[in-house]
Formats: sequence, C-alpha cells, structure tokens
Amino acid sequence: MTEDYRSLMDNSPKKFVGLKQVLRGVTDGTIWCVIVSSDCEEFIRRALAEAVADRDVLLKSGPTMAELGKAAAIDVGAAVVGLGRE
Repeated sequence: MTEDYRSLMDNSPKKFVGLKQVLRGVTDGTIWCVIVSSDCEEFIRRALAEAVADRDVLLKSGPTMAELGKAAAIDVGAAVVGLGRE
C-alpha cells in the first residue's frame, strides 16, 4: 500500500476523525479529502461514497483502522479521517 495518505494528512491543517464528524464536514464543505481505513465496516464505505458522490471531495483508501488512528494522532483506531480545507 502506498503511503500517500500520510503526506496528505501531514500537509492538512485540520483533521476530522469519525464518521459523524466527517459526514458533517463533507456536507458543509469544510472537508476536501476523506481517507477510509481498509478494514472498516461496509456501511461506512457506502455512507461516505453517497456523501461525496456529488461533491468535490476526494475519497481515498487508507491503511488499517489502527494505523489510520495513529496517523491522526489519536489513541484508538479510526475508520475514517477527513482532511479540512484551509
């Protein structure tokens, strides 16, 4: 798996962690990229795919939930991380 999600996260000024926060950010236009963990539940993938379908938001596959949580600087796994616009 490529590590390009890492550079996206490192260069983003704001991160949103968790499905509710990410869906809210996608809806209100504050998120430009969504990174989904490789081992998240299918309903999360579907919800995010529907949310970004008609919006200018990049949807990327990421590492496992544990690795994504660590990359987001939290102590638990993360199914999804959204990267905020400046």
